[in-house]
Amino acid sequence: MMSVRDVSFPKLMLKSARFFISSLMLCVGAFAHAQAVNSPTPLAPETNSFVALCYHDVNNSFIGNSFSIRTKDLVDQFEYLKAHYNVVSLQDIIDANQGRKILPPKAVLITVDDGLDSFYENVFPLLKKYHFPAVFAVVVKWTEDGAAPDYGFKDTNPRMTNWKQLKEMQKSGLVQVASHTYDLHQGQVFNPQGNQAAAAGFIKYDPTTKTYQSEEEFASRVQADLKKSNELLKKHLGIDNTVIVWPYGKSNGLSRKAAEDAGMKIQMTLSPGPNNARDISHIGRGLVVASMEIPQFAAVLEHAFVDQLPMRMIRVDLDSIWKKTESETEQGLGDLLEAGYSLGPNSVLIQAISDSGDAYFKNSKIKMRGDYFSRAAHTLKNRAMIDYTYARLPQSFLKNTEAATDAIRDLAKYTDIDGVFFEVSAKDNLAEIPFGSLMAAGRSLSPRLKFGIIGQQPANIDLFDFVILTPQQLEKAKTQVPTSGVSPAKDIIALPKDYKSDASHLMAQGYLNLYYDVNLKGFEPDADFKTLFSIRPTIPHHNKGEAK
Repeated sequence: MMSVRDVSFPKLMLKSARFFISSLMLCVGAFAHAQAVNSPTPLAPETNSFVALCYHDVNNSFIGNSFSIRTKDLVDQFEYLKAHYNVVSLQDIIDANQGRKILPPKAVLITVDDGLDSFYENVFPLLKKYHFPAVFAVVVKWTEDGAAPDYGFKDTNPRMTNWKQLKEMQKSGLVQVASHTYDLHQGQVFNPQGNQAAAAGFIKYDPTTKTYQSEEEFASRVQADLKKSNELLKKHLGIDNTVIVWPYGKSNGLSRKAAEDAGMKIQMTLSPGPNNARDISHIGRGLVVASMEIPQFAAVLEHAFVDQLPMRMIRVDLDSIWKKTESETEQGLGDLLEAGYSLGPNSVLIQAISDSGDAYFKNSKIKMRGDYFSRAAHTLKNRAMIDYTYARLPQSFLKNTEAATDAIRDLAKYTDIDGVFFEVSAKDNLAEIPFGSLMAAGRSLSPRLKFGIIGQQPANIDLFDFVILTPQQLEKAKTQVPTSGVSPAKDIIALPKDYKSDASHLMAQGYLNLYYDVNLKGFEPDADFKTLFSIRPTIPHHNKGEAK
C-alpha cells in the first residue's frame, strides 16, 4: 500500500515539485511517450501567439536542486532559441495586446523566478550577450532580507539579488523586474488532514480552531502583501509594477481580484497551454528543469501550443474508501493511491456526493459525511502523480439550484480540483438545469475551472469544456446536421467494458480522450489497458519535496 504519511513542507524550493508537476507533464510528456500515446499534433499558432518559459536558478557548480540548471545548459538553450525562435520582451507582448505591433512567429518570453543572485551573476551576462530580454520575478521580502528561508539546496541557502543589482539590470532595458509577492512564497494548511498548498491559491485551515479562513480575511492578507510588494518596488526601483508572477503558479479568484485592484493586470502562472497577446491577464509558462537536455527542451517549445495531452480518465468512488475510523479511511486512500500510481491515468473523476446524498466536502447547504474530498484530490495529484482531478456531481443534486450553486462555489473554494462534471441520465431535461449560473459560481473562486457533462450531449454544447459520450452517442451525434459540436478536443469517449476494438477505432479517427467507467480502487487492469491508459512521462520526482 502506498503511504499517505504527511510530508513536511519546509524546503520552499523542493516543495514546489508537485505544484509544478502538471507543467512538467505537458513539457516532456509528448517527447517521453511519443511511442505509447497518440499525442495531439501542434496546430499552426495564431497571430500573436507566444511561449513563456520559467527558470529559477542557473548555477556554475550545480549544487542546487532540480530547479537549478547549469550555465552551460542555459547557453545551449539560448543557442537553440537564437537558431529557431524569436525571443520577445514583455513590453512587446503588451504592445501586441494594445494593437501597436504584431509578435513575430515562434515568439518566446523568458521569465526567471524568485530573485536569486545567480540571475545577476550567470543569466544577466548571457542576456546581454544574446540581446535577449527577460522578466525577473522577485520575492520582495527575500530581497529585503538578503537571503531566502530554507530554500532546499543541499549545501547552503542561496544569496538573493540586492536592490542595487536590480536597479542596474532594470536600467539595462533587458530585464523587467516584477513581483513574486512580498511574502506569499510559502505553503499553508488548507484542509483538516493537514495537507499544505500555496498560500496565494487556497483558503487557510486552522487546525487549532478547526475553522477555515473567511474570504474577507484571505483577500485582505493577499491585498496587504501585494500592496507592500509594489510599494517597495516603487521605492527602490522607481517602477509602477503591473505584473504578478504567482508563487507555484497558484492563485484563485480572490487573489486575482486583489492583484487587479493593486494594478497588477498581467498575471503569470504555471498552467499548461498556449498564450496569446490578446489576453495577458493569464500567462501560462513551461517550467525548465535540470534534467532537460536539448531534445526535451525542444519538445517543451514544440508542444507549448497544445492545450493538454490526451485525457485518460477513470472513476474514483469515495464511498468505497470511506470508513468509520480515520485510520481505516486512510488505509483505503493508500490503496487508491497505489492503484492510481500503478495504472498512470492523467485524470480522475472523483465522487463529491455520496450515494446517500451527503457531501464529501466543506459546504454550507448540504449535510457533510466528511471533509475528505480535498484530501483525496490533493494526494491523488501529489502522490499518485495524476495531473487532473475533477468532481462528479449527480443530476439529483442539481435539482436544488441554490444548494448546487453554493456547493460548486465551495468545491472551488476549499478543494484542489481542475473542474466539475455533471452526471445526468438520457431522460433528464437539461433545459431545467441552470448550467451557466452553476459554472459562473465555481469560476468566481477558480477562474480556470473546467466543466463537463456525462450522459447526454447538451443542446448548448459550447457551454461545456468536455462532453463524455458513449461510442454509440458519438456516432449518432456525427450523423446530425449540424454535427452538434462534435469535436475530438471536446469529446471524451466512455469505453465499453470490452474496450480494445472501440479504442483502436476511435483513436484512428482522432478521438484521443478516453474514459473508463470503473472505480479505480479494486480495479485490476490487464497489460493492454495499462499501455492504453498510462500517460505519465518519465520525469525526476523528489518524495522529500512533495507537498503533503
